[in-house]
Amino acid sequence: MSRIRRTLIIVFIALGLSSCEALIDLADQASQMYNMVNCTFDFNNVNNVQMLGINLNKGMTKNDLNVSQLLNLTNALISKSLPVSFNVNLDVDNPNPIAAAMSKMDYILTLNGKQVVSTTLNEGVNVPANSKGSVSIPITTDLFQLFSGESADAIVNLAFKLAGANSEPVNVGLKVKPYIKINNQQLAYPDFISLNKTLK
Repeated sequence: MSRIRRTLIIVFIALGLSSCEALIDLADQASQMYNMVNCTFDFNNVNNVQMLGINLNKGMTKNDLNVSQLLNLTNALISKSLPVSFNVNLDVDNPNPIAAAMSKMDYILTLNGKQVVSTTLNEGVNVPANSKGSVSIPITTDLFQLFSGESADAIVNLAFKLAGANSEPVNVGLKVKPYIKINNQQLAYPDFISLNKTLK
């Protein structure tokens, strides 16, 4: 018996669904979630990178900062804190003959093998049949706390690397777990989908 069928049987029992209409509706929603798992997820890019409230444009380096920004960066490093935020953007290709959907998703993001965040994106995603869609995942972290064993220069360079600067490659790892919502209950797919991207 396939994993998805076992999951459906458990759901039927848990929710106490007995009518044909309810079962058909559940099967349709579960199929959409299953199709989402069968979609192709690809990294598109990392954008909207901000460090200490400074927008880091593509290819920008520390040399592009003005005097005031450099002072703020110096003070932040003395304080051993370097907050950054950015978006991880994914392309979703649905080759299936019916729509692929989820009500929310858990995600775990890593940078160079270090876990940055493990949380939930509470936004629904629906990709029509034989179509492409996208998902944008907002990330906020403190690079200095995350890479406390690294030099200050390496940590600052990592922030600029996320914005596309020429420096050491950075590996971005992402795991996502989709959910569907049925009868006001959030049901998770059993496994995480794993993605990796090296920013060179």
